[in-house]
Amino acid sequence: MERYLIYGSSYCSGLAAAQYAANVAMARNMSTYLSSVGTTATDPEARVAALRVAAAFNSFPCAYPGKQLPVILPPPPKPGDPPFALVSPDLGKVPDAEQETAADLAVRYDTDVARSAAAWKNAETLRLSLVQRGMTLNAQTSSAVLRLKPLYDDSAAALKAHNWDEALSNLQAAEATTQKIEATVGH
Repeated sequence: MERYLIYGSSYCSGLAAAQYAANVAMARNMSTYLSSVGTTATDPEARVAALRVAAAFNSFPCAYPGKQLPVILPPPPKPGDPPFALVSPDLGKVPDAEQETAADLAVRYDTDVARSAAAWKNAETLRLSLVQRGMTLNAQTSSAVLRLKPLYDDSAAALKAHNWDEALSNLQAAEATTQKIEATVGH
């Protein structure tokens, strides 16, 4: 019964005068009846239940204008994991002459992706918060967040193919994109 009263609050705004008067009379009669049941009931559980429902009727906005039931909002959703790989890919067999370059790029990938993942989570948290208020992230930040996945996917593919220049170029682009996101959402 309490839930019907809580979720019926929005129903009050669309009532005609006659319907509103009927709701006021019914709520006041029920409140009086439930209060008397609550004070005269011999069963303790029935007494508590009757008094609790009577209290809900006493704060029902259709019967008592100006009193509002508490608004119970669901908790905001939590952001998930970033849509890109959080560790550098397995590079396979790398020629001896390219070992140092490969190791440097793998470390750079891991460092960049950790920073980008933090920025992505901050942006996603902000986006979810804004959605609850009927707003959105600005277009530049949204597009920057969406660019991270293809940049890291291309970097990983270039690292696997031992195309070091392309991997470096994609990682530099991911770093610049992460900086744009951080400028809006923080570190």
